[in-house]
Amino acid sequence: MAVHKAVRWPKIFLFGDSITQFCFSAEGYWGGLIADHFQRRADVVARGFSGYNTRQCRALLPYVASDLKEVAGATIFLGANDASESVNTQQYVPLHEYVQNMKDIVAHFQKDGVDPIVITPPALDGDAWLRNCKESGRVYTKDEELTAKYAQACSNAAADMKVPCIDLHTAMINQEDWQSLLCDGLHLSRRGSELLASLLVPALEKQLVKHLPSEPLLPLWDEIDGENPSNSFLEWYNKNKLA
Repeated sequence: MAVHKAVRWPKIFLFGDSITQFCFSAEGYWGGLIADHFQRRADVVARGFSGYNTRQCRALLPYVASDLKEVAGATIFLGANDASESVNTQQYVPLHEYVQNMKDIVAHFQKDGVDPIVITPPALDGDAWLRNCKESGRVYTKDEELTAKYAQACSNAAADMKVPCIDLHTAMINQEDWQSLLCDGLHLSRRGSELLASLLVPALEKQLVKHLPSEPLLPLWDEIDGENPSNSFLEWYNKNKLA
């Protein structure tokens, strides 16, 4: 019997700025850790955009997240760029607008039945980021006190929208030698990525318990008929009501 419909894998959709764009990189590999944890239960899709603020991401959403039918869960990880001094006209977003943008982005997911997990901006190591800016020829327009205000506003906005929030900023500050959680003062190091994943995995498991299979999709290798593997796949397909 021919199969006319492929197995559809639930998706975990990661949306954010450069920290999300780099989430499969050697340093900031928290997305890879999420994908490893949910292997054969969900596909992890990263849509990260380096340098973007919430104003830009709010306008971008219809182009990258217009169809969320197969999305079981999502993360929204924004604010590190918004939290700039006003002289940085390309990235700075006033705090009140940042809050509204975050609420609008959350609402975009919610209208399609997805309650996203919001992640606050990470703490900022100003000394390290200042050195990075000097080396790259960019103007230094950030500081940790400013970042902390945006992180708190992010957490409050998530509470207002009644969606889960990972307060990464506080979790970092509470770590000994927290600056080592960053690779350049702004972006996550391997240690920082591991911290975020350790906080995010339990939150995703709790959020997605009704949406993801508890066991790997498709038969395990030793459950497959050695002579007629097609029969094993069809039997699994029909048993899981995917036909």
